[in-house]
Amino acid sequence: MKSKDVTRKRTRMQNFHLDTVNIEGFKSFSEKTDMGFQPGIGVIIGNNGVGKSNILDAIVWALGENELERIRCYNNQELFFSGSKDYPPAPKIRVELILKKGGEKDAPTLQLAREKTRDGTDQYWISNKSYPYDSYRQKLDDFNLRHSLKTIIRQEQINDILQLNPWQRFDAITALLGNESYAKASNSLQHRIGPLLRRYMSYLIPLGKVNLDFLSQNGKKGLEIEVTLPGNRMRKAHQLSGGEKSITSLALKLAVFDQLESPFFLLDEVEPSLDYTNHKSMQAFLKDVATHKQLIMITHLRSTIALANTVHGVRTRWDGSSFMKYYFVMNERLLRLYKCC
Repeated sequence: MKSKDVTRKRTRMQNFHLDTVNIEGFKSFSEKTDMGFQPGIGVIIGNNGVGKSNILDAIVWALGENELERIRCYNNQELFFSGSKDYPPAPKIRVELILKKGGEKDAPTLQLAREKTRDGTDQYWISNKSYPYDSYRQKLDDFNLRHSLKTIIRQEQINDILQLNPWQRFDAITALLGNESYAKASNSLQHRIGPLLRRYMSYLIPLGKVNLDFLSQNGKKGLEIEVTLPGNRMRKAHQLSGGEKSITSLALKLAVFDQLESPFFLLDEVEPSLDYTNHKSMQAFLKDVATHKQLIMITHLRSTIALANTVHGVRTRWDGSSFMKYYFVMNERLLRLYKCC
């Protein structure tokens, strides 16, 4: 892809962002809950167990995710609010996403909605028009949302690609890119993903270097990742420390995600194993990513909250159901007042 094509693609995606999420009856949300986002970085904060990750689950479910394990469920009944002392079990679940093209108040919007009842009825809408599942997913392709189900990273998945052997790693990246041929995947890794990974790593390990080494064995392609740390210490992916592995894996995944057409990335507590120095380096990294992709992040870290355009505080009622306690646009005064999650 020529550089001007990349610029045009990013400009288009930058003007298209997740503006509103409405959740009703989904998992821990007993009542309809509305939340609004802006381009840039939106952070979701709250104590452990209040239902923050359920918001990300709701977003990908509304986009058509039907693999229950990817939304942390074993059966469909776990998608529904199960009931409590104060609220009855939800007879249906509904999640609505409103995407906005541009930052102007009257900018065009795209409304997506999914609703499911306990008897198994599953319905999808785009701007209030009903579609069967296959047509719904096809229409999402038309709006460049085809890969949005993939662009989520959960805390327990940060290192999964680096923990694979080189042959599995190449296959996993090829699958993320949309099951491209080996030749196309190699080309993407060499000419687009590799340079972007090196740029990202220049923030995260300023004096280090990263190299992608392509392997071939019995017709199979492999990808080895070599990181040269300060002091000229070269390590392969599996030899990195926990923190080094986390930042390398995060940079690699977001470099791969950048090739997809999703306008937003969903990040679920991806920074926990990093030390203070790496937290500061990550701020520059996240700022770079957020110049052309919207980030919706769950975090406990003040250094990440300091970057936020919007902050969403999730709490639980006495009966354990989740609710949105507050929402505000972050500024320096509010950051000074911020005390805890």
